Amino acid sequence: MAEEVNAYYEAQRRATRARLQGDASEFYHWAKVAAEVGRTAPQAAMDIVAVRAIVAEEERRGT
Repeated sequence: MAEEVNAYYEAQRRATRARLQGDASEFYHWAKVAAEVGRTAPQAAMDIVAVRAIVAEEERRGT
């Protein structure tokens, strides 16, 4: 279960990095990966607070 949750949030992190770098195709890829993990592993459902924290962290890093 923890692996699926970690996979979901890692996909969100990679999608955020791609968006910040302006790489649309990479962003869409990772957004679809996150959606698929969330669809197939209900315990990996999105926690909007966690996703916002990921985005804020990546924006601070300036990736």
